[in-house]
Amino acid sequence: MRDGLCRIGTAAGLLLAGAALCRWPAESAAAVRSALALCGDVLIPALFPFFVLSSLLIATGVAGACARPLRVVMRPLFGLSGAAAAAVLLGAVGGYPVGARTAAELAARGDCAPAEGRRLALFCNQCGPAFFLGAAGVGVFGSRQAGFLLMGCVLGAGLLVGIGLRLVRGPVPGGTGGRRAAARRPLAEVLPECVRGGFSATLGVCSYVLLFSVLAELAVCSGVLPVLAGGLARLCPGTGAEVLCRSGLIGLLELSTGVAALREVAASPAALPLCAFLLGWGGLSVHCQSLPFLRAAGAELRSYLLAKLVQGALAAALAAAAVRVVPLAAPVLAAEVVHTDPGPLGRLTVLLWALVGLSFLVLGKKRVEKTGRS
Repeated sequence: MRDGLCRIGTAAGLLLAGAALCRWPAESAAAVRSALALCGDVLIPALFPFFVLSSLLIATGVAGACARPLRVVMRPLFGLSGAAAAAVLLGAVGGYPVGARTAAELAARGDCAPAEGRRLALFCNQCGPAFFLGAAGVGVFGSRQAGFLLMGCVLGAGLLVGIGLRLVRGPVPGGTGGRRAAARRPLAEVLPECVRGGFSATLGVCSYVLLFSVLAELAVCSGVLPVLAGGLARLCPGTGAEVLCRSGLIGLLELSTGVAALREVAASPAALPLCAFLLGWGGLSVHCQSLPFLRAAGAELRSYLLAKLVQGALAAALAAAAVRVVPLAAPVLAAEVVHTDPGPLGRLTVLLWALVGLSFLVLGKKRVEKTGRS
């Protein structure tokens, strides 16, 4: 009975989405163009190098070599081995979903035990400094100081979640690293594989950004989002309540669009804590981007979503307290960042990146087929 209702609901949702695409084709196309510009300007330059770097650190054995010296920090705080520090650090520096991917790779190669990979995936998937300082700090509040405050609150909340998991669940049994770590391989041998894997992972992330940007635009065009935002605003009266509610609802679905919408009410006392919550939560788009890596790490989706909600709530509380202790200057009117067509040079860059990545995928597939036949 339950499976039948789920199938009916899925079919109805897909039919409604198809009808909305036919009803608002121009708006959907504009959302895709804006998302493509976002991918070319922000996501590909920020994510692709860190995807390749994380794979290289693990494949060449650097992460495993750092396990022993970092164990003195990781074991007391998070109940994990020193090798797990690679996922925590790269997740904080690289942004979504570098942390989840690094945790999955550490567990797959044996540098971390499977239980450690599951624990890591719950708190090491973080937003990156570029988004904190650029998109949120300067882009929304017109202040790098606000970006640094948001970064400290959100990353601090993530670390608190990791410490809380250690206190509630205890240290991971035998958390001294994987029992059978893979042999170290030379850089020249692993580089093509790491580039190919980084391209594939970045392409998946960009695909979800395109999809959820269109879904968010359709929710606005269909009137669903304004109605929900208006209903919530009646429960939360105050200046700019409807804009705050609309931004929060969009941010639950897609992070970058929701955070950008807060620019209209940047002077509101609730804007900074709400922004911290959205950055800690990440949005359904980010969670879908991370889903393949979460599955590879063995993490339960329910536990992961609960951990992200807790992180968002902690980040909002820390931001609200931080503003009282260290009041920020009144937000200045920052230059509005509008993602339009990336231009001839931007299109050429994205095209070359795509062609090189596809060549890696094709050559890798041919190599596997040849090896299988031999």
